[in-house]
Amino acid sequence: MIVDGKEIIKKQLDAKEAKTVVFDNKHQTTIVPAHLRPVPDNSKFSLDGEWSVKFYPFEEKEAETIDSFYGFKKIQQPGKVFYADPLAHKEDIPNWDRVSLSHIDENDGALLVKKVTIPDNFRNKRVFLRFDAIYPAGIIYLNGKKLGAHYSGLTAVEFDVTDKVIAGNQAVVTVRLLRKHKFVKIDMPRHAMEFAGLAQSSYFYATKQTCIKDYHLISELDDSLVKGTLKGTVTLDKPINGTIIISVADTSCCIDTTVEQKVYNVELSIHKPRLWNDEYPNLYIVTIVLDNGDIYSYSTGFRKLELSPEGATLNGNFVKFCGVNHLTFHPEHGMYTPKEWLRKNMNLMKKANVNCIRTHFTGSSDFVDLCDEMGFYLLQELPIDWGTNYIHNPEWVGPALMRLEAGIRRDRHHPSVMVWSVGNENMPESAKVAAEGWNHLAIYYTFCKVLDPSRPTMFPPPGPANKIEGIFELRVGDIADTHYSFNLQKKFRENGVIENPNSWEADMTTTTHDEAIDRGWSGCWFSSEYGICCLEPDLLNSPYLSIIADKVSDPLSGQNSLEVFHERLKDEWGNMRHDPTCLGGAYFPWLCAGIGEGSEGNPWGWTRWGEDANWGVVTADLLPKPQFWSMRVLFAPVWFPNRVSWKKGEEYLSFPIINHYNSINLSECTLRTQQKSGGTYMCIVRDFKDIKIQAAPGETVDVKIPIWDKGLLKSLENGNFGYCRCTFLDPNGFCPVKADILIIPEDMQQKNEMGIPIGPDAIL
Repeated sequence: MIVDGKEIIKKQLDAKEAKTVVFDNKHQTTIVPAHLRPVPDNSKFSLDGEWSVKFYPFEEKEAETIDSFYGFKKIQQPGKVFYADPLAHKEDIPNWDRVSLSHIDENDGALLVKKVTIPDNFRNKRVFLRFDAIYPAGIIYLNGKKLGAHYSGLTAVEFDVTDKVIAGNQAVVTVRLLRKHKFVKIDMPRHAMEFAGLAQSSYFYATKQTCIKDYHLISELDDSLVKGTLKGTVTLDKPINGTIIISVADTSCCIDTTVEQKVYNVELSIHKPRLWNDEYPNLYIVTIVLDNGDIYSYSTGFRKLELSPEGATLNGNFVKFCGVNHLTFHPEHGMYTPKEWLRKNMNLMKKANVNCIRTHFTGSSDFVDLCDEMGFYLLQELPIDWGTNYIHNPEWVGPALMRLEAGIRRDRHHPSVMVWSVGNENMPESAKVAAEGWNHLAIYYTFCKVLDPSRPTMFPPPGPANKIEGIFELRVGDIADTHYSFNLQKKFRENGVIENPNSWEADMTTTTHDEAIDRGWSGCWFSSEYGICCLEPDLLNSPYLSIIADKVSDPLSGQNSLEVFHERLKDEWGNMRHDPTCLGGAYFPWLCAGIGEGSEGNPWGWTRWGEDANWGVVTADLLPKPQFWSMRVLFAPVWFPNRVSWKKGEEYLSFPIINHYNSINLSECTLRTQQKSGGTYMCIVRDFKDIKIQAAPGETVDVKIPIWDKGLLKSLENGNFGYCRCTFLDPNGFCPVKADILIIPEDMQQKNEMGIPIGPDAIL
């Protein structure tokens, strides 16, 4: 049984090549190095564009002997080479399994080939070849010589090819694309609809003979939020006499290097930096300059996330993560998500008042850059998926550590990355192997802290199923997590005791609030998955849409699907919204994982869906569904009441609201009101008056709106109802929410409000 994992963690960090190692005197696993060098600015020679492809079967030696492209087709990469929807015909496919891909032949795949001329300006430089993602795996050749293999579809791999290319000469890059491999389950192929291809960019890049091997510079704020610090280390590839200049904002330092030293400490102070959050994503550029001319730069931001049993704060203010799950998925390109498409997608999120994203594949570098730029709190998932049948197996520890290291090293300088979401729904299969499985999860927690001590972690658990009522996972990680059910969380909030399963056999363990705090739990929780409804956009009368819910909707209730969705989201998100210890939640999912017509045709007209479900609030081609608008209302930074009671003689409407912004006082916003007497609707009313309000982030205040419309006042005095429309505008003039408040005299008998009939089969 594993004791603390220090030995295997050290082996991973020290790895120079892939090799099988023994740890804890009895366990074996394969360690693969995951460290990649930083890429100097303007040094990339892109391989994106047209590649030649040949599909299996073919002779394996062809990867080493390609001298012509006879029999090859042209294809754009990054993008999809393979697409299959086996779920549509699974009864006809022997050994079909969307998790293990057991129905796919071990050798199935393709050859991808591209012939290029190495740039002249690479002369006398060190040259590297990098693939940011080959999904799900690939063997890489250069000029017919095997460089190595990469059995991880969501992380990058690179090779030093300095001695294998000549500037000005041609080079042939070949990828033997594999459709499956031994550890494919870890990278979530069940959601990928069996896409395979270069999922992100590939390129050569060049450095001078001395280059930066690594840097880890943490951007921090002091408790006063006035002083920013950039602190950490810069490591050279080899010792040399020279200089390193590090700059950020108007501060810089110059380090003299020597032939005896490779690692240098850095500490820069920035006075009163502009802070980063979702509302004001202020960024700074850090530059690292070697005196040989190589320049490295990246964006950073200064923000301070603090977690405690009293709740979460960002930059000293209340914060709530209004999140969605985003699956890396494009309807035409598969696992490749072009940056301009991502920006359009994320702009829709902003319009829906989403400020947080949990990736449900490790997102691309472009995606993380956009989160920095646009202002999204990112919970980056590190790929260890559905480990029920392997999380206890020591052989899988090495592949997991490689993915953790690759993901954290790539993204740990991004201000948008708030939390490392370590894997997904990893619970051991039986009581017999439970201890080993939990020990492996503890190793992964420790490893994350070694690589990035500045960020919290969470370990998303499975949802309710079989004998399991649910899980409120606070036994590992800094933030507790729950999927799809809030029953256990509500009980825990009431009595401070939680009973969680150790395995799928429902062998239970009890943890108290104090025991969890002593273990290292922050006292805060998050729901990284909730929601999951079948949201067919054309079926507006589908009251059976809920899949996993604590309160299952009644198909005979008479409610249409939009009403069912709204009531459920209001209940579940409302529970999270009003609990100060809840950091927030991520609705599952934002986008339907769907694809256009495949080679076998498309029986559904416009899209096929991953895992056979049209779950997202946005279609695969970025069309907002009706539920998008419901989410937008409920994710708004303020909520308005549906109705307000009026007492005779009152000249004001009064009701409480909570400010759910992080840094914006409501005094910076505009509350625009319109009023109308009852009996006729107010859609064409043009008169308005702006009302001054003030509330700090997280503060609850009573809003008083004068009854300024004489017709409304007269209607109320005569015992009739009326309306007040509230249009809320943020400091930039964006309207995150608009609400009609029904005003009813206190002594007026309130009539039952009927649901709005929607859809072609609605009864009017």
